[in-house]
Amino acid sequence: MTCAVKVKNLWWKYEASRNWVLKEISIEVKQGEFIGIIGPSGAGKTTLCLCIAGIIPNAIKGTMRGKVKVFGKDTKTSSLSEIMKSVGIVFQDPDIQFVTMRVMDEVAFTLENLGVPRDEMIKKINRALTLVGMKNLKFKNPLELSGGQKQRVAIASMIARQPKIMILDEPTSDLDPQGKQEVYSVLHKLKDKENLTVILVSHDIEELAKYADRIIFIKEGKIVKTGSPKEIFTDSDGVPLPQVTELYYKMLKAKGANFCKNGVPLTVEDLLALIGRVKAKNLRSVYNADVDVRETVISLEKVFYRYPDGTEAIRGINLEVRRGEFLTIIGPNGSGKTTLLKLMVGLLKPTRGTVKLFGVDTRKVNISDVAFKVGFVYQNPDHQLFCNTVYEECAYALRNANFDEQEIQKRIEEALRSVGLLEVKNTPPYFLSKGERQRLAVATVLVMKPEVIIVDEPTTGQDYGQSRYIMNMLKSLNESGKTIIVVTHNMRLVAEYAKRVVILMGGKVIADGPVRDVIGNVKLLEEVSLNPPQVTLLTLRLFGIPALTVDEALSLMVT
Repeated sequence: MTCAVKVKNLWWKYEASRNWVLKEISIEVKQGEFIGIIGPSGAGKTTLCLCIAGIIPNAIKGTMRGKVKVFGKDTKTSSLSEIMKSVGIVFQDPDIQFVTMRVMDEVAFTLENLGVPRDEMIKKINRALTLVGMKNLKFKNPLELSGGQKQRVAIASMIARQPKIMILDEPTSDLDPQGKQEVYSVLHKLKDKENLTVILVSHDIEELAKYADRIIFIKEGKIVKTGSPKEIFTDSDGVPLPQVTELYYKMLKAKGANFCKNGVPLTVEDLLALIGRVKAKNLRSVYNADVDVRETVISLEKVFYRYPDGTEAIRGINLEVRRGEFLTIIGPNGSGKTTLLKLMVGLLKPTRGTVKLFGVDTRKVNISDVAFKVGFVYQNPDHQLFCNTVYEECAYALRNANFDEQEIQKRIEEALRSVGLLEVKNTPPYFLSKGERQRLAVATVLVMKPEVIIVDEPTTGQDYGQSRYIMNMLKSLNESGKTIIVVTHNMRLVAEYAKRVVILMGGKVIADGPVRDVIGNVKLLEEVSLNPPQVTLLTLRLFGIPALTVDEALSLMVT
């Protein structure tokens, strides 16, 4: 097979940094391979992608040692335009790639630069948009789309180019579960039919386990482990595991058995084949529902919202949020989740109907006063960060509210410590990783000490450890009496942390109830492009009981 990418003893550090971001990286990628790259946030995954694409060292300053070759062309001595004839890259943040005012023009942009004839261009545009499920929105402005829809457009732009190598950095982080599966399926199809080489960075290990030929685990700038999915997830060595793999290891440990050296289960079907029929034990261990009778802090009554372009995003929603709840809102891309949150916090006013915060109509509240009652963290942290340092970012709203400096310092240090950013308080926000900027956005809300905290996709771009860190922080705040509302596509985190779940579809609430009832309704989830966590699906198939966590599933299967 032809060698598509060869990296030999690569070292890299950015011009403003003293530390090497990449150290001794050596890999070879064959044409037509599907390579997954995993590792903790800040491990150097994005930097490696930039090196392979030739953006480093051609467009970013720093110190580079070693070699990177793309189809035999050295990225140090070849021009970026020459390398890009073979390589397409999709960045983690789709907003930074958009340059036009319509979806179809966005996909057409690179084709026009390549001089593709108009008739051929139209065919390529329609094909690419159809593959990612966006053809019906081709006349929309990309900036008016949901985060997940934007990601689909960015992917379509690269698919239309038909590069030999496609590099994707967290391309599905904002997609609903079915959207993720569709993207992986499309990439796999292009790999098989067109010999496309795929290099994909992701924290979504369960999908990578199904599609990748080989996975590379990077930590602190070094390759720690590489191999097939079966090899990578055997004896994890700190590698995050699919749920069923983690469950399998815990089952073996509970029975005093040795770890399996001949491969491990990666899917529900794999584990079912290994364990056969099992009788459930400890049935009571998974049922502990309670009734919430606390007062309402946010209410929506017959609420509609129509955007200026005519899009009706919210259609007749009735909803109450009670004090002290941990509520998650889920649903497919474009279902109206972010719009609903903005209505809840008063950033948008309903076209029809009434939204009340602590009993007051949002049409009558001063938005600056709302921040002390309800804190809102945006899906994209860059939409709310604008100061020169992390500390100043947190101080901004407090100073505007005339807090004294001693109280400001106390609140900021407390908030930054809780999100793990105290040591970088004097760092400019734009020097932080996206995951760190997400945590900073949370801190800017925490300093206000609101009673309700609303967070839109708080774990986007975070590794599983950091996602758990943020969710544990929100759980702790909830246990201290705060009301928490979270929008997320991470169904595993929904199952592990939420007490109540609302499903939105087409701007309407189609389900609202305790987490176990909603997550356990597989048929309903499939109808709205969502999937239950692996262990939930497993225990439903085995026992008809929806376990929410690995430990719950273990308690059903092992005495």
